[in-house]
Amino acid sequence: MERRSWKFFELVESAIFIVLMLSLTLAIGGAVVALIGAMFGLSSVKNIGGSIAGLGTVGFFGWILVTGKLAGVLLGRSRRGLSVENNKSTKVENDA
Repeated sequence: MERRSWKFFELVESAIFIVLMLSLTLAIGGAVVALIGAMFGLSSVKNIGGSIAGLGTVGFFGWILVTGKLAGVLLGRSRRGLSVENNKSTKVENDA
């Protein structure tokens, strides 16, 4: 049972990573399209590229906020940092 739950968490992590990379690719690709549209004076291409880049950026940072990685950084704490501090205080209490 324990092995199966780890596989599930690895699958969820992979899915989150794939969504983040697709959003980031969308943001960069949209920015390139907007740049090409601006270079050649094509306002419709520039506007479409800007919209795609904005959508990709919102998706990328939205997924980061949802998964909690950026939220932990903004709050100044990480999941690993808290568990290490709790383990240290537990060891000190046990030694005393």
